[in-house]
Amino acid sequence: MRRLIVCLALLLTLLLALPVVTAAQVNGYLQTIDGKPILTVWGTHSERGYAAGWLSGDDGKAVFDDYVIEYLCDGSPFAYAYLRYYYVSNYSVDSKYEDEADGIIQGMLDAGISLYNSTLGRSIDATDILICNSVVDLNSLTMAGPYGCSSMSSWGAATMADPTLNGHLVITRLLDWGKHPTLTDNPLLVVHFPSEPDEQPWLSIGYAGLFGALSAISESGVSAFLNMGNYEVGSTGAPYHPMLLTVRNGLEVADYDGDGVHTPDDVTAAIDDRTRSSDTIVHVTHDNGPSSHPIIIESNNAAGVAVRDQGDNTLIPGDHLVATNHFRALYSPVSCYRYTGISDSLLANVYMTSERSWDVMEDAAGVYSSNIQCMQYVESTGDLLWSVDTYTEPAYTQPPTKLNVWDLFGCPLGVDDITALPDLRQNFPNPFNPTTTISFGLTAPSRCTLTVYGVSGRRVATLVDGTIGPGTHRVTWDGTTDAGTAVATGVYVYRLETELGTSERKMLLVK
Repeated sequence: MRRLIVCLALLLTLLLALPVVTAAQVNGYLQTIDGKPILTVWGTHSERGYAAGWLSGDDGKAVFDDYVIEYLCDGSPFAYAYLRYYYVSNYSVDSKYEDEADGIIQGMLDAGISLYNSTLGRSIDATDILICNSVVDLNSLTMAGPYGCSSMSSWGAATMADPTLNGHLVITRLLDWGKHPTLTDNPLLVVHFPSEPDEQPWLSIGYAGLFGALSAISESGVSAFLNMGNYEVGSTGAPYHPMLLTVRNGLEVADYDGDGVHTPDDVTAAIDDRTRSSDTIVHVTHDNGPSSHPIIIESNNAAGVAVRDQGDNTLIPGDHLVATNHFRALYSPVSCYRYTGISDSLLANVYMTSERSWDVMEDAAGVYSSNIQCMQYVESTGDLLWSVDTYTEPAYTQPPTKLNVWDLFGCPLGVDDITALPDLRQNFPNPFNPTTTISFGLTAPSRCTLTVYGVSGRRVATLVDGTIGPGTHRVTWDGTTDAGTAVATGVYVYRLETELGTSERKMLLVK
């Protein structure tokens, strides 16, 4: 007995001598709606990465192990070693994304998730996370076939007869990457609340382990959906920047092109600003009712960047814009049965509703064997429909989960990091003429004022002045001063001042 007591005492002494490991604060939470995981993270890139690693790192590790290594690299450590060598030799990412990848690894470690990959015989690191986010760029070096996708946006005269849309824009998007059970099991919607002063909240619809913008929406309402192109010309001009992270720059940075507002042009500027190795087609929208101007950005590293819009439509009639996997501006169009099928549907009936938009994409562009996600976004109502495949059945046949982006971009209650400042959101629509709605959220009653200023600092109108209760509030501005005089075209600043702090954003009135 005495020997046992001595042994226990010695063991206790050794345990007490070990360093105490404590996890960093986890700036995030994970919820499930209709079986689909939704991850909300906030803070710096490093902090958001840490939260993602802690909360969903096991799923991200499964995507890396089973999809990247076993599927894309055919389970070969030599194939992946070459892929990694090529990435390290030819790619360079923004330091903020390196910080985010480092954060993911640390979050996984602190959560007790094993980083060991048996095929590679080592633990994965931040470079592996960044390679996972470069799969569309490295596609030609892997065993996977081409990634296929399609999308259709409709607005103006095409949607005017629909009492819900009333001329506003709807976009439906099919993601066709080829079915894989690990992707089926690990879809993920991530909502980001950056603390960086030049960034804005945004959300990404994709898979665990991917933090780039594959299918994404900014709080300002701009959406971007990435497709692969049909004219890969090889790689020259390194270092390259992964396209998913490039598109993310255009959505997450609040004003990438510096014109004072967030529009699809910011995504174009972000793509044009970087050297790319992949051939991509990005469908970008921002609703402005009948005056909406969605664009499709085509790019590769040989011909550069070309933007097409409704004026460059081939085959597609009316107020619609369609993207598949075929260039139509960067290079001469080639035959695409999905593009032709959508065109035939629109020629038969040019009018569109939200329900018909989903049906047209399913019937004319749906690929039964490879469709893994289907989504629809209506910016004017905030409605977001999202369905995923069952591995045996395509996503577009599955009942979609109905979400609302305004709710997703609402500040998480009880989170000090988020509620330290009032939740002032981007006005909608923006640009606008003559009215727009400004939303803001409070977690406690507060004395507050909401004021509109010209860029010179001159006060134009006071929209709120008093004590407001907790919750989400919406105020409409009709483009007039307090005296009722209509203001001129230009950039205006709206500022929310509360007992919690002050926030401000810019908006653009175009007459």
